[in-house]
Amino acid sequence: MSQVRIIADVDGALVDYDAEFLGAGERTALLAELAQVQDRFDRDRVVMYGKTIDSPRMVCAFGDDGLHYRYAGVDRTTHPWPPHLRAARDRIAAVCGHPFNYALVNLYRTGDDYIGWHADKVSDLVAGSAIASLSLGAARPFQLRHKSSGELQEVVLASGSLLVMRGTCQQFYKHSLPRRRGVTEPRFNVTFRHVRAG
Repeated sequence: MSQVRIIADVDGALVDYDAEFLGAGERTALLAELAQVQDRFDRDRVVMYGKTIDSPRMVCAFGDDGLHYRYAGVDRTTHPWPPHLRAARDRIAAVCGHPFNYALVNLYRTGDDYIGWHADKVSDLVAGSAIASLSLGAARPFQLRHKSSGELQEVVLASGSLLVMRGTCQQFYKHSLPRRRGVTEPRFNVTFRHVRAG
């Protein structure tokens, strides 16, 4: 276990990181499972600063039947849980102390795929629930920036690592996964959420 607290903020934002959450066998099985369903991934058409653009990454969602999550002009419904992803969800739920019913999966095909500065939308989520981010594949830097002070923190997300954002993190911080042109291997990022039904 190699868990560290990245942020313990006076504003109530908490970010924890465990570099070795999944063992080698679990990582291999989950990566193979996601690779098998890669044909379900597509690019979001997102609204950014009043313009509609193609996202610079591929996206898919898994979860309980009929759930959807809305962000940046996108309303993304779920595919059924694959077995290894469901097992990972249950392990993460035990760590976080509440259930997860939705997983948004971003596929960064190479270092040219990225996500810019943003805060995750929480109005569709159950109040007080965490957002848990599981990384698989190429290691990539994850950046957190305080909205007011501009203070920047960075952690390299290893394959099999888990980063959990709690409390007021989305209110007071933005985060990004910047472009890294030298990276040639793909990375899957699975963000588990507890979405309100209906």
